Amino acid sequence: MSLTPKEKELISVGASLASGCKLCANYHFKKVRKAGATDEEIERAMADAIAVRDSAQKIMEWHGLKLLRRKLLGQESEPSVGDGGTTRMTELVSIAAAFAVNCTSSLEKHIEAARRLGVADDDIQSVVDIGRFIKGKADSYCCKLI
Repeated sequence: MSLTPKEKELISVGASLASGCKLCANYHFKKVRKAGATDEEIERAMADAIAVRDSAQKIMEWHGLKLLRRKLLGQESEPSVGDGGTTRMTELVSIAAAFAVNCTSSLEKHIEAARRLGVADDDIQSVVDIGRFIKGKADSYCCKLI
């Protein structure tokens, strides 16, 4: 099953939000509307992307000196990556968002979940390519949202 134009744009909106690029996000918000996405679909893609971004930030914080200090003092346990839900679109948006924010552990988790849902490797590669494209665009602009 190939990605539909609407799915590609929902994934692009998610990756744009995760990467923090205003120009990319604005562009894909316009295109996702033209592709026929509902408010509910757009809101879900946004929520999934933000959850992945926030989870990635927590994971990255834990890989710094704070992790060592907290573990030595026994203050907190390692944060977990959010469940992300179990729908095909949730996992596809989460893959693109995780790629856009360089969160390998979250990316691997969502790829595994997508495969369990029957998403073909070609579709997963298409989503990673979307994330790569958005990340490249976001890195070239000075318009970060976060």
